[in-house]
Amino acid sequence: MAEPKKRDLKIVIFSLIGIFNTLFDLVLYVIFQNLTHSILIANIIATSAALTGSYFLNSRLTFKSKKWNLKSFVLFVSVTIFGLWFLQTGFIYLVTPLMNAVPEFLWHITGPFEDTAKVIVPKVLSVVVTFAWNFIWYNKVIFKKDSTADQVIASLE
Repeated sequence: MAEPKKRDLKIVIFSLIGIFNTLFDLVLYVIFQNLTHSILIANIIATSAALTGSYFLNSRLTFKSKKWNLKSFVLFVSVTIFGLWFLQTGFIYLVTPLMNAVPEFLWHITGPFEDTAKVIVPKVLSVVVTFAWNFIWYNKVIFKKDSTADQVIASLE
């Protein structure tokens, strides 16, 4: 187990890279949506660029990996996409109906944004789930100092 200070620094760097990549994704999305007038094309370009940037930034800055290769990139993309498309979507699907169980007086704090808040809260909570999923996989498998990623990939071949 990593000593607490190193692990805490990794989590901070990982979080900052995540924020940067989210903003990068958003900016690219807006640019390419305006250029192509296609939500699909804009989103594919933006998320692909952000995902690639995330791989390189996290591998070097967060996890101090010196080894870039196609196998670790494919595993990184697979773990990330599973987290975003399946875990996050599933979590949102399970939690959204629970928003109606929250006492109304708590929702009134949001004023005219009550309906929006009921949509955003499950999404924000799901980000916590995928944050943990990604960090654990990246830290323990993909960018682990020994060859754990190579062992996982070899078992899949």
